[in-house]
Amino acid sequence: MAEKNEPRGFSKAKKKTEALLENKEKLNNLLLVAKKKSGEKKQNIKAVWIDFQTLLRLVKAWRKKEYTDIPWKTILYAASAIFYFVSPLDLIPDFIPFGGFLDDITVITFVVKSLKEDLEKFKNFENKEVDEA
Repeated sequence: MAEKNEPRGFSKAKKKTEALLENKEKLNNLLLVAKKKSGEKKQNIKAVWIDFQTLLRLVKAWRKKEYTDIPWKTILYAASAIFYFVSPLDLIPDFIPFGGFLDDITVITFVVKSLKEDLEKFKNFENKEVDEA
């Protein structure tokens, strides 16, 4: 079900991501591909690169059961943004000059704004883990 102000194509990504979240191997692969692609395309997504890395860490920590005190919607949205970024079938193909990553940035920005409180809690969790180490 599409939410108000949800970017075009995001609802479709959520549907595909739901099944993916139930398959640990596919989820691992998604995270690996996304980390690699975001490193290679850092200049293209510069505006949201740091936030995208937070989404990657969040989903990875959830998958490893290191951070589980989080609503399902948050994991679904975070993983859907990652899936959308990796997907070659997004709204504007990434190979299109100047606009190819615009839809990816829009989706990532939407997700980060939607999950602002939960992402802050996760970053506090990460900082606490570092302080205790």
